[in-house]
Amino acid sequence: MRLPKIRFASLPRPVWEHILVRVEERQTSLQDLDQLQDRVNSGPWAPDGDWYKDFGSFIICGSGEFPKTVLTGGMIPFGNQLK
Repeated sequence: MRLPKIRFASLPRPVWEHILVRVEERQTSLQDLDQLQDRVNSGPWAPDGDWYKDFGSFIICGSGEFPKTVLTGGMIPFGNQLK
């Protein structure tokens, strides 16, 4: 069985709005967003269930193929950690 890729394009509008609010609230830097862009460009596979990717200064959490929120370092993520 082939896993779907994490969807960063064509997310439902409420999901994008939530992520953008969290990026602003948590003062995610342009350097941080560049790291995320590199990850997006790599076409990561989406595991079943909840997951997170720790970038050091921020963490992106999701479920299945959808990213769901952005946390700052020190906040506790949920799900399985992606490498």
